[in-house]
Formats: sequence, C-alpha cells, structure tokens
Amino acid sequence: MERSQTPNATKTPSVGRRSSITQSMRNALRDILTERPDMYRSELVAFLANKFGIKVSERSIGRTLQSIGWTRTTIRRIAQQRDDDLRDLYLHTISIYKSYQLVFVDESGCDRRAGYRRWGWSPKGTSPVQVTKFGRGKRWHILPAYTQDGIMLRRVYQGSTDSALFEDFIAQLLHHCGSYPEPRSVIIIDNASWHHSEKIQQMCNEVGVIVVFLPPYSPDFNPIEEYFGVLKKFIKKTWSENEDFITREFQMYLEWCVDVVGDDVSTAQSHFLHARISIMQPPS
Repeated sequence: MERSQTPNATKTPSVGRRSSITQSMRNALRDILTERPDMYRSELVAFLANKFGIKVSERSIGRTLQSIGWTRTTIRRIAQQRDDDLRDLYLHTISIYKSYQLVFVDESGCDRRAGYRRWGWSPKGTSPVQVTKFGRGKRWHILPAYTQDGIMLRRVYQGSTDSALFEDFIAQLLHHCGSYPEPRSVIIIDNASWHHSEKIQQMCNEVGVIVVFLPPYSPDFNPIEEYFGVLKKFIKKTWSENEDFITREFQMYLEWCVDVVGDDVSTAQSHFLHARISIMQPPS
C-alpha cells in the first residue's frame, strides 16, 4: 500500500523559544562580569531584575553566556597594589637586553604535602577518601637560577632563606655568569628584603654582571614562577611511584625533580615568552 503524498506541501519552519534576554541585557552582563567576574548566576538574575525589571531564570543566564562565548573558569587575581608605571619601566629596561643574557633567581617552599593530589575517583554521589598522615614536617626550599635553556644552577635546602644564604648562592652563581654583554650576564630578582643586599650588588659589579629588580606584585613577568608550577605538577605525578625513595631521601628526590623539569629547553623558552621576553640565541 502506497503512502499518499502531497507534492507541494509546505513544511512549517520550526521556531525555537525566543530568548527573554535582550541585546541590552547581554551587553549589561558583559559589563558587570568584566568588572566582577566572580558573580554567581543567582546574583546575575538579581542584577538583571534590578536593572531592567525583568526576572529571568538561571538557566537562561547560562544559555546566554554560552551563546556569547563566556565560560566559567579559574580567576587569575592581580594585586591592587601593582604599579603600572613601574611595570612599563621594567618592560622598557628588559627590552634592552637579549634573552640569552637573562638569569632569573627566586625561591619556593616545599614540604611532604607537595605530593597530595586534589582530585580523585569515587562512585557518583560520594567523595573520594584517602588515608593520610597529617603534618607538614620539615620544610624545604628550592632556589634555582633559570635561563632560557632551563636551570643553570640550583640549591635545595631545609629552613628559611636569609641574606647570608642568598648572598652565598649568588656568589656561587657568578662563577657561571659572563660579564655584560656576554650570555648570562644580567641577574633578575624580585623585591624580597634579602635580595636588596649591598654585598650582592658589590659582587655583581666586580665581575661585570648587571642586577635588575622585578616590579612589585608582578609574578607574571618572572618565568621562574611558571617553572615552579610545572615542577609542582611533576612532583604530584611522580610521588606515588617513588614513595619509598621519598621516605628515605626527600631532599635527593626534590633535587631530581628540579633537574628533570629544569632540563626542558622548550618549556623554559615558552616560560620566557609568556613573560614577554623574545627568544634570541647567542652569537656563535
């Protein structure tokens, strides 16, 4: 039996539900989220109701933000005390030098909690549980000198950093540096109190090495900060397979991690690029 057909039947076009959020409301959402990116959907509902007198659903807010290409992601916080003029001055200063002349020096703390992982698997509706012995134990510090080729010198030690220790590290580092304008002849450090040392300045002057200070509250200009981030991820990744070694020789394990991550030239150069430093190779 043949199905009857109507040759010239016109199909009614499907019409989706019209959005209750107008273009003006979309613009207002963009403006308020540019100023306050941490707002919840419920707060955005109240914002639109107060501004336009229209109550919309949280789902409508979500669909609208998705349609204009906005997603919810981790907030990158910027210190209010940051001085844009000092940042501009630093960028001008650093542009005078070549990337192969730059050596960044900074320290980062670490203890036995470094291997803890934040995420885990569990049945749906339950939280993953891992039995852990709490307590930080002894604290270690990692003090590397970072170039576009990776780590050129490092020190891993217990306790805190003070002027005497930092001066001793710089004295050791200077044996591996050239006189300006040779490669590795510009040391860049942040504004920690123990970095402002007359002895450091004197030692560097004697061998022709230039010292440059980063502007305050500007970790984004320091490629070593990204190195520390990669290092901590590597520690978490390799922790479980090295637990016996870590129990016996935690410092040796940290030194191994620092060396492995610091030996990756391509990663180091990407960190320099993110810090607004163009990569150049030294003359042969």
